[in-house]
Amino acid sequence: MRQVKAVIFDVGSTLVRGAMPWYELFQRALVLAAHPMPAPRMVACYEAALRHMMADRQTAVSPEASRLRGLNSYLAAEFGLTEARLQHAVDEVIFDYPEARHLVCADGVHACLAELQARRYRLAVISNWSADLPRVLSQLGIRHHFEAVFASEALGYAKPNPAAFLVPLDRLGLTPGAAAYVGDLYDVDVVGARDVGMTPVLVDPLGLGLHSDVTAVARLPELLDLFTGA
Repeated sequence: MRQVKAVIFDVGSTLVRGAMPWYELFQRALVLAAHPMPAPRMVACYEAALRHMMADRQTAVSPEASRLRGLNSYLAAEFGLTEARLQHAVDEVIFDYPEARHLVCADGVHACLAELQARRYRLAVISNWSADLPRVLSQLGIRHHFEAVFASEALGYAKPNPAAFLVPLDRLGLTPGAAAYVGDLYDVDVVGARDVGMTPVLVDPLGLGLHSDVTAVARLPELLDLFTGA
């Protein structure tokens, strides 16, 4: 990836995760709902739920209509559960493990970002997040690594909308071909970045290999094998 001069990151489940990762939370919830399933199927259902939610929101006749159903509603449908049953199970997991909602840095984040900077890569963030994202990253001790932080609420565009990638790239003075994008969601991060000409890298913490058409890493330090110097 010698043409890459900048590495741009998603945040949720890429740089930052819950103290209990989302996949563990839902695996536990599905067991409590007497509906366990293998990890590959669960992740495939999660991705399908996101696709359906994005499609519905893109075709909604009004912003209000696009917010009528939350992600858990789509997840329940993909899992074959009622939304109430899934939500009750999730609530039980969080009751038993209240730290599940606490945000922590993913393994190896600090050292990985520092080394990428030492290798002269420009670093930035593009994430579907509220406008307080810079504060969140500061509290977690990683804001200083990034030249810029673009949160969808402040930007006015959310991934996978092409503008969510192209507007930040323009502000950074970068062409899409000079930037890689690292994220954990295939349809949102990989497809969105690839469609505008960026080089995508998928974070696949379970090592499921569901998508053979994209370079994947299980942990962020593996990026150092890909980006050896700008």
